[in-house]
Amino acid sequence: MRIVMLGLVAASLAACVPSSTRVAVAPPAAPPVAPAPPPATGPIAGPKKIAYDGAGGYILPDGTRVPGDAGGGFTLPNGAKVAPDGKGGVVLPNGAHCASDGVQGFVCP
Repeated sequence: MRIVMLGLVAASLAACVPSSTRVAVAPPAAPPVAPAPPPATGPIAGPKKIAYDGAGGYILPDGTRVPGDAGGGFTLPNGAKVAPDGKGGVVLPNGAHCASDGVQGFVCP
C-alpha cells in the first residue's frame, strides 16, 4: 500500500510543475553559400584594325609593330607573310581578307 501511495504523491507533484519552461529548438542554420562567379565573357567580336604607323610599318591589333615591305604587305612576328591583294587590301596567311581602311591601314574580320 505504501508503494501505491508513494506513486500517487509522485504523480500529483509532477502535475504541479509548469510546462511553460519548454525551450524551442531552432532549426540548424544553412551553411553559407559562396556567390556565383560572374559569367565568363570572351573578347568582344568585331573587326580588327591593322593601323599604318606613318613610318612605313604597321601596328597589329595586339599592339605589335611590324615593318612594311616594298610590295605593300608585311611579315608577321611568326615569320608568315601578309601579301597585298591588288585591290588595296591584304590577305592574311589563314586566307582572311583585310580591306583597306582608307588611311593606309586595314580592317580585318
